[in-house]
Amino acid sequence: MILIHNALINNIKRSEAAYKVYQQGLTYHQALHIFHANKKIYDELNCLLENNNIDSNMSKKIFNYIFHLEDWFLQFSKSEEDVESIEDRFSFISLKYSVPYPASFLDDVIQ
Repeated sequence: MILIHNALINNIKRSEAAYKVYQQGLTYHQALHIFHANKKIYDELNCLLENNNIDSNMSKKIFNYIFHLEDWFLQFSKSEEDVESIEDRFSFISLKYSVPYPASFLDDVIQ
């Protein structure tokens, strides 16, 4: 549990750092940094759900983060179909009814 917890925290920070880099150029190769970090976060969140020590409030937060990532991966994959070069502009608008990024999640995990 502790290793997953630390990995989750580090990969959330990694994803947020990658997003800051991505905002400078909005290119496909910069978006890939976010993709790889988010993939790790997704796997770690699913591992956390297997732990019996998670209360229902935290489970709901994990579900929402997973739903957010699933929406994000879907949009990423769809947008990726149009990429011809790693330097191509790569951005998308959130789906109308997608789950928003859980900005307070990292604070919730650290507590």
